[in-house]
Amino acid sequence: MLTRKELEQRYWRYYLMLEKRFKESIEYVELHKDNYNAFSNGYALMIQSIGAELDTVFKEFCGFNTEDRKTIENYAQYILEEDPAIINRIIVLQGYDMEIQPFKTWNIEHASQSLQWWFAFTKTKHNRFNQLKHANLENVLNILGALYMIEMMYLKKITNDTQDVDIFDERSELFKIKGWETRTISMQDIVAMTY
Repeated sequence: MLTRKELEQRYWRYYLMLEKRFKESIEYVELHKDNYNAFSNGYALMIQSIGAELDTVFKEFCGFNTEDRKTIENYAQYILEEDPAIINRIIVLQGYDMEIQPFKTWNIEHASQSLQWWFAFTKTKHNRFNQLKHANLENVLNILGALYMIEMMYLKKITNDTQDVDIFDERSELFKIKGWETRTISMQDIVAMTY
């Protein structure tokens, strides 16, 4: 298992870059439910990048070798048994009156078809031109939210039996998990950490 610092360096910084790209796209297509069906090659690029990263982070989270060929079925089996509450977790979009539940429909029997955004990722990966309509705002938003949630869950898993804080040094500017509790750090510890 990775350390907090390794997770931050290997995956969280990349997540923040993906989030920044998504936020830049909002300058052109407003983040609103009325625009959920808007699709583009830019969204196809984002969904493919985010999906590939999520596949790797899924492997890390589940304790699989990142070189192994694993499927969404393998991830569902592990994650839904370890933390079935994932389907009820809600992500609040900061600065927007919106919430999403990326894993709400996930089930073990139909792991790949039960997540619309994963289905969109695989469709656009294998045939982008003919499946471009799947590369839409709603799917990009939800796959990015899924990546965010898995990284937050992994951070909590890593720091669970340690004295380390369970927040990243740089936080998401877009997402926050509703009701997510973190360990706080005292002002005395903050002063001791500064140099």
